[in-house]
Amino acid sequence: MIEGLSESQVNEILSSNSFLERYQSYEKEVNIDKLKNFFDDIETNKNYFRLNIKKSRKYINRNNDTDVIKNINSNINKCTDTNYSEIIKLIINDINQNEHLLSFVIESILEKSIIQPTFVHNYVKILNEINSHKNILRILNNTLNKYYTFIFDKSIDKSDNFYDNLCNENKRTDNMIGYLMLITYLDKEKIICDRINKLIKNIMNDILEKDNDEIYKLLNCLLNIGIISTDYINEHMVVLKRLKDKKYNSKVRCKIMDIEDLYK
Repeated sequence: MIEGLSESQVNEILSSNSFLERYQSYEKEVNIDKLKNFFDDIETNKNYFRLNIKKSRKYINRNNDTDVIKNINSNINKCTDTNYSEIIKLIINDINQNEHLLSFVIESILEKSIIQPTFVHNYVKILNEINSHKNILRILNNTLNKYYTFIFDKSIDKSDNFYDNLCNENKRTDNMIGYLMLITYLDKEKIICDRINKLIKNIMNDILEKDNDEIYKLLNCLLNIGIISTDYINEHMVVLKRLKDKKYNSKVRCKIMDIEDLYK
């Protein structure tokens, strides 16, 4: 809040004709999209909802952001196929009243989608509904780009401990699978398109050189993608069939057979 002015006085200034006219002139002089992208790229404070600093009553958070974020996250976590219609109304209502938290909410949903891919279809339905009320495509694309870089491009720090290295590799594979399933559902719902094919090619590039456990995880992911639509995996079937070679274990070979069954 501007020092010396009440909330109603600030709102009155922001809605005045003189302010709106000057702001419109300002918009013509600057690249608003570039400015928005700059703010969207600022790292979100993941612990924002835990902040509870109260130096004096003058600094109390009058917008109650902490409680709103907790409430939205709680509703996202409770969302199921059966209660979706009821929960989404609560989420949209909170967002409409607290639009300044939109980027935080979108990032939170995308993180949950990657970490908990079992529920990704519900998370994407929530994103789709939010997008029908607020245009979140810019926020989505920027955040997806950031996560892609972190998951696929960022090299893993190696240690002398074999177990630590294995855990890091497994976590990275799990995150790749979560990201892949997220992009698949975003494509299926026509929210974010033109990403999935390049992403699958990225994963298929070295799948033949990976160890059996990692291959099995990726094949399970590709099977789930194929269940959504075999169009996503058609061009990769030649390479996948090479995994039926006996140098790969029986789990891998059986999973290839499950993928082939999708075409029967």
